[in-house]
Amino acid sequence: MNTEIPRTIGRYRIMGQIGLGAMGEVYLAHDELIHRKVAIKCMRVDRCKNEQTRQKVMESFLHEARIVGNLDHSHITAVYDIGVRGNAPYIVMEYIEGDNIKELIESGTLFSNEEKLRLIAMVARALHFAHKRGILHRDIKPANIMIVRQSRLPKITDFGIARVLDVASFGRFEDNIDEEGLIPGTPLYMSPEQIRNEELDTRSDIFSLGILAYEWLSGQKPFEGKDLDARLQSVLTNNPKPLSDFPGIDPEINKIMMRALAKARAERYQSADAFGDALELYLNALEKKKGGEKTGFSFDKKEIVERLQQRHLFFADFSEEELYELFQASRKEEFGMGDYLIQEGTSGTKMYIIISGAVIVLTETEGKRVELETLREGSCVGEMSMIDHMPRSASVVAFKKTVALVLNETVLRHNNPKLCLKLYRNLATTLSERLRANEAKYLKLLATHHAWGEKNKLPPPGFEGGQES
Repeated sequence: MNTEIPRTIGRYRIMGQIGLGAMGEVYLAHDELIHRKVAIKCMRVDRCKNEQTRQKVMESFLHEARIVGNLDHSHITAVYDIGVRGNAPYIVMEYIEGDNIKELIESGTLFSNEEKLRLIAMVARALHFAHKRGILHRDIKPANIMIVRQSRLPKITDFGIARVLDVASFGRFEDNIDEEGLIPGTPLYMSPEQIRNEELDTRSDIFSLGILAYEWLSGQKPFEGKDLDARLQSVLTNNPKPLSDFPGIDPEINKIMMRALAKARAERYQSADAFGDALELYLNALEKKKGGEKTGFSFDKKEIVERLQQRHLFFADFSEEELYELFQASRKEEFGMGDYLIQEGTSGTKMYIIISGAVIVLTETEGKRVELETLREGSCVGEMSMIDHMPRSASVVAFKKTVALVLNETVLRHNNPKLCLKLYRNLATTLSERLRANEAKYLKLLATHHAWGEKNKLPPPGFEGGQES
């Protein structure tokens, strides 16, 4: 077998091989232009039996680049570039320093059940992001979920057999990349409908994520059998051993996972976001139980209500009674100097109202911190991410001892949907006003440039060649 490692691929300097398969290799490389580490996935066309097979494999390979290239989410591995070397294509991807969940299970790396559930919820949110864009993964399994070593946050990888479900997502349906008669996916993580080779929808990915979650929590696969056929039959007909039979796993977790693993699609969570909601509601109840008496309010609620109405537009038309209801749906938390309120990259489902103390908003890139602003008493942080559950784009750290009121959007939406709808509307109004203000500034700038061009009979600065630069 020829395993010679190239010195360069395109502009990328090869640092070493990090993966080897039957049809390709994966290299660790350095991007000489942007100065960052990347992973390069190269296909071995010389392994193909004939031209027809080569074309099919190339289609499948490039399919992954087209799929992931349209998904901009911090919990989905990014594709940076694509190219051809010789007659073989390659994909340049984000390099992830960490381990996949399969490796973590095999090595027995310690994660608390609470941390595992948080990570699974983040994966569910990222899957929902892909599903909303018409993309079905079809191969969710422990080996395809990486946990970044430094941040301990998840990354979904390997969209090689993903399918586009919605023509609106890319403007056309993707060509069929499946071999006739071949069921795509990994057998032990397939949904019942996938095993039966039926038409799939997003609920198939939810079932696969349920298998992954069960295995990570218990250390055992949910469906057993003496051989592959027996295990696949078990997926179709048998119920898994209850998770609550394993040490340290309470019945509520079992209830959540058994719904994800329901044989009938109609009995599962109907979206990956709903699966994420169920996990977050459980985790929130657990936090509240652990907090005990600390959740009580020891500050002047009337003063805080007045301050919120005066300083924040999206609270201005809330009555005192409604704001008190928000207080009841919230929890008080205390943070020491240096503690994180929000970690960059985590799911955005909570809003923090600073009752006392101060926080710093910052971004962290390659180990360096860039401070953006300082927020003090009466300020709100994290409110815009509550609507779409997208990962946080910045971290928030306590500058000194800080007390905050924490409002969980998921809890509010499930317990008081009417009040949550009003919060959404007011947040949307605030965002709309910001966008209108920016649009007005842009139109004013455009008019100024146009007037300058008319006066001087030249393209205005920044509009050379007829386009804004």
